Amino acid sequence: MFAASKTASVSGGYQISRSLRFNSADSAYLNRTPASASNRTTWTYSGWVKRSKLGTTQDIFTGNAGASNANFVQLIFVATDDSFYINGWTTIWRRTTQLFRDPSAWYHIVVVWDTTQATAANRVKLYVNGSQVTTFLQSNDPALNDTTGVNAASNHYISTYNASSEFYDGYMTEVNFIDGQALTPSSFGETNAQTGVWSPIAYSGSYGTNGFYLNFSDNSNTTAATLGKDYSGNGNNWTPNNFSVTA
Repeated sequence: MFAASKTASVSGGYQISRSLRFNSADSAYLNRTPASASNRTTWTYSGWVKRSKLGTTQDIFTGNAGASNANFVQLIFVATDDSFYINGWTTIWRRTTQLFRDPSAWYHIVVVWDTTQATAANRVKLYVNGSQVTTFLQSNDPALNDTTGVNAASNHYISTYNASSEFYDGYMTEVNFIDGQALTPSSFGETNAQTGVWSPIAYSGSYGTNGFYLNFSDNSNTTAATLGKDYSGNGNNWTPNNFSVTA
């Protein structure tokens, strides 16, 4: 058992009151199924994560509408070397040479999917702590206007890809998902002028139909209306599973 929320330690002028603690041993995850499909060619994911367990495969966000590249996208730390993958069902879109092995560090992960881009290399972008990752161990580009399970009217998960395996172990906060826009990290963070540290800022743009903002600030209960509440104004709440706010 574990405390579901605790004060986040991401530095910067923008104050984050809480983060959500995921314990992989408890199979803790959140899930949501959108009522209807929205933009499946263009979206932006932004989230702050702090790993607690290394050397195991751990998902942070997945859109899963079936066993094909067109119906699956997985953002995942992979056990073999603690690299970060952007996965399709049978294709690795991006695999970093960079390794994520510092359990004391907060990482700001931004993934931009925009298959409307004429230049193939611009269709999947990854940013870590404000900087674009351009060198990969493996890299494949989706086809023009390729769609994914993200924003489909099907299973979406945070901390797993199928509700039964690859559970994330660590902290997570400030999860923004933007439906229908390809944004840059400057929408979610900035370099602190005094410390030089990449720090969070409040996102002030629109979210789109299936967009959401999770800050895990209400730990009064483990319901979709409290711990899983969407603060974007869309009401796209997530259902928490196997969390505790008392232990």
